[in-house]
Amino acid sequence: MKILFLTMMTLMAATALAAESDQPGGAEIEKVRLTPAQITQAGITTATMTRQSRPQTITAPGVVAFNAYALADITTLVDSVVYQRHVHLGDHVNKGQQLVTLNSTALAQAEAAYLQARAEHVRSKQELTRLKSLARQKIISQARLQQADSNAQTAFARLAAAKASLYSYGLSSGDITVLLRQGRLKPKRYGLLNLRAPHAGTVVADDFRIGQHLAAGSRLMQVVDESYVWVEVKIPESQFTEIRRGQAATVTLKRGGREYAGRVINIHHQLDPATRTAGVRLQIKNSGDVLHPGMFVQAKISIRPAGDGLYLPRRAVQRQEGKSIVFIRNQGGEFVRRVVHVGKPSDGFVPVLDGVKAGETVVVGGSFSLISELMKSSFADED
Repeated sequence: MKILFLTMMTLMAATALAAESDQPGGAEIEKVRLTPAQITQAGITTATMTRQSRPQTITAPGVVAFNAYALADITTLVDSVVYQRHVHLGDHVNKGQQLVTLNSTALAQAEAAYLQARAEHVRSKQELTRLKSLARQKIISQARLQQADSNAQTAFARLAAAKASLYSYGLSSGDITVLLRQGRLKPKRYGLLNLRAPHAGTVVADDFRIGQHLAAGSRLMQVVDESYVWVEVKIPESQFTEIRRGQAATVTLKRGGREYAGRVINIHHQLDPATRTAGVRLQIKNSGDVLHPGMFVQAKISIRPAGDGLYLPRRAVQRQEGKSIVFIRNQGGEFVRRVVHVGKPSDGFVPVLDGVKAGETVVVGGSFSLISELMKSSFADED
């Protein structure tokens, strides 16, 4: 009871200071004056009020994931055996870089068929050219020329089919060029297939052994470009309707630090029945390769810009006697207690609806010290 009595007396004393009626609405204004040394010791900081537009944001936890659109499976398109490894798990690779070399009997047969078809195609073209010259000299009949032309077309079709088989097994145009440059077939070159990186990235999966037999369609590696990552965020049902594709977003690691910028790229169209949240996917630029799958982050999504107004950090607004108050700094170290009306907080700031004007200097740090000084003044008056 004694403590309750003292508390009530303290509150009564705090409101018994001299009041002035020059504040709009007739709210009380209480003053306290501090020396420069006291201001420094109390850690009081101020800011001049200016009208500005601040975006409204939604804050929610998220989890980092791979950008699945930049994740590539490295697979074999033909039955083969692992012949040689060129990279290892965790290595960074460039686009087109060799990853692994396979040896395939089926590919070797297809290569031989291609070389044979090409040789037949070359011979048929040469024969057709020779016969055209003889036909112009009336040495051979048109029937024989037509037969040579038909043979050349058939040889070209066989060559095209053989080349398509090589492409279907995974050879590139460059690989076929190398095959042709060999001139004479060499057994050690038969059936060797180089699997290459489709884009630059990091090897994030690597599950094979030298000499291992692989069936067509087997996955050997995964390569992912981590320059952009996804962040999966769960948004409460009450805020879900505010989210739109393309909205700006940032994420910060749970332990704090720098922000990473991105945007909303996908909104899931089904709520979790247990948590009543909906999934939102962000694409974030992974500067410095810091963000990795499984990391927990804090995400902020800018939903819409607020109108021009006066905004204060939340710490600048204190609650006293059921009212929101701030302190205005005047000249000569004088601080005035001011009752204000504020709107809904967002992203660490609150809009000031009434009680403060543009151009006034407001205390944004150290308000507790000023409240304490006002309380001391009230006790002094009691004495």
